[in-house]
Amino acid sequence: MTLDDITLPDDLLWLDRYKWSGVAQQEDVMADGSLVIQADTQKTGRPITLQGGDNFGWLSKAAIDAVRAKAVQAGLQMSLTLPGETTPRNVVFTGDRLIAEPVVDYATPDDGDYYTCTLYLMEL
Repeated sequence: MTLDDITLPDDLLWLDRYKWSGVAQQEDVMADGSLVIQADTQKTGRPITLQGGDNFGWLSKAAIDAVRAKAVQAGLQMSLTLPGETTPRNVVFTGDRLIAEPVVDYATPDDGDYYTCTLYLMEL
């Protein structure tokens, strides 16, 4: 798995893979009491929340620093290639952007230390 030129672990979980329907729908009740439903295909906005855990999906401090450098750039569009897919997805950070916690706490971590993380992305 890659985010632009950053290699991410292939075992990060895509938490909301099946929570997005891709249909935008709005219901309105008219003055005469009739219901009007407007629906269409939603082409963008699919959430992609990637998360590691206690025993999988760890990122090195160097990788976390590289991801964080992208996360602090407002509106930065990136290319995400997921395992088993050949076509990259165009994504941006959203919400909490990036949460990372060290696997082992060190006062002065080095680039080889590992972190669990959650990446909050949205497909454009």
